[in-house]
Amino acid sequence: MKTIRSAAVLLLVAASAFFGSSSASAHADLESTSPSSGETVEAGRLTLALKFGEDLMTGEANGNVISVQGPAGPDNAQWADGCVDSVSGGLMMDAIAPSRPGEYVVNWRAVSADGHPVEGSYTFTVVNTKGFESDPPAACESSLISTLSGGDEELLPVTPKGADQQRAWGISPEEGLIGGIVVITLVSVIGAFLLRAQERKRDAQEAAILAKRRTSNEN
Repeated sequence: MKTIRSAAVLLLVAASAFFGSSSASAHADLESTSPSSGETVEAGRLTLALKFGEDLMTGEANGNVISVQGPAGPDNAQWADGCVDSVSGGLMMDAIAPSRPGEYVVNWRAVSADGHPVEGSYTFTVVNTKGFESDPPAACESSLISTLSGGDEELLPVTPKGADQQRAWGISPEEGLIGGIVVITLVSVIGAFLLRAQERKRDAQEAAILAKRRTSNEN
């Protein structure tokens, strides 16, 4: 009986450890943005806001970054300075002042408070009907958007992607689902085996008791 109980306890501990590690690998999914994906806005000073489902890491070197690529003459230009203005809870905000009409691509990278990064991108469109004028900003001192020797901008640590795509490091939902099914199946099989073993032991004990009673009656 002690062996069965010990095995059951170990099995429950293993299952708890797996699901605990899965939940610890959760990451901050992007819930909403302003401007929103595909939205058309008027040129001017905007506050770019990204709302995530979990609190983000704060403090120095937190890894959060927003890149905004938009039109500037024949080439695209960087309309964010590479330093996020504000991170509060799950809200990341950055001030931009786009003036050139056209499509803008927001590349972002967010690091949740438990250290798991996620990145993605989306687009919005700017129109300029009021004659607003501005130039792309210079990079801030601790910008996370680097410039290559040839002058081309490297959008690391974010990478260009299709609209609303995200990539997380850690356990993906698919991996978590498969792992959960495996653990549940394993628990079910071992549980059934332990239950059957207990039933056999009980049957053997009952048979021994009956045999002992028969012997006593015969005597």
